[in-house]
Amino acid sequence: MTYGQPQYGYPAPAKKSKTWLWITLTLVVVLVAGGVAFTGFVTPGFFKAKSDTTSRATPEQLSQSFVNGVAEDSASQLWCAIRSKRSYAFEQLMGVSEGAQLSTPAHQRAAQEYSAALTTGGQTVGIAMIPGEGGWCVRDAKVGGEPEPLPSVETRPAPRPDVKTGEEAGTKFVDAINARDIPAALSVLCEKVPDTTRDGVQQIIHGDARYTVTRADVLTTAKQTILHLDGLIDGVQAPGRVETSDDGEGGPCVTSFAPDSD
Repeated sequence: MTYGQPQYGYPAPAKKSKTWLWITLTLVVVLVAGGVAFTGFVTPGFFKAKSDTTSRATPEQLSQSFVNGVAEDSASQLWCAIRSKRSYAFEQLMGVSEGAQLSTPAHQRAAQEYSAALTTGGQTVGIAMIPGEGGWCVRDAKVGGEPEPLPSVETRPAPRPDVKTGEEAGTKFVDAINARDIPAALSVLCEKVPDTTRDGVQQIIHGDARYTVTRADVLTTAKQTILHLDGLIDGVQAPGRVETSDDGEGGPCVTSFAPDSD
């Protein structure tokens, strides 16, 4: 190579335009953002705020939590430990409903009881709320209207009444059921009846039940009396049966109660 002579080479290549690259990147970003927005706010909706289904410090909070829970089929933790028999049938309606809406806000019906109403599955459902462990809880749900309030939410048995016969004890028990008086009904139960019997008595009282004694069989040898009942439970006709121990400790007392069979 001879130094000092001019050198010849190829011309520098022209710069390629990046316009289409930026357009492509912009479209990708828009499509990705749109997809995230759709899945976040529409389905599965992980950006949407979750409805409150747990608050129950007040009747107002509980009623809204219950409505939200019905809409999401997740109201199980809002029921009282002992609740009406018909509330279990309402849970089946919850499973096929498509949402729920509060139609009547919580309002006081008795000293320690509030009611509210919601619409779900094209039906109006009334709920009754009472104080429970950890806050308020739903004790009853009635399709077509609000449940009648209890005279009292007390669950401690009243003093044992002075009864002389099993028939008298059974009759007082039936009268307490009809009056929806939990303490009075529990007061004539024998001390050693199973907890399921005590809970079942309260369950029936939380709903609507009316009984008439149609016949009393006094079994002298067995020291037992059987009362046969004609009943109407939550609007459905059904028989019933009460059995007593006529020589129970402390006097005659009720040993068993079959609310819808004889």
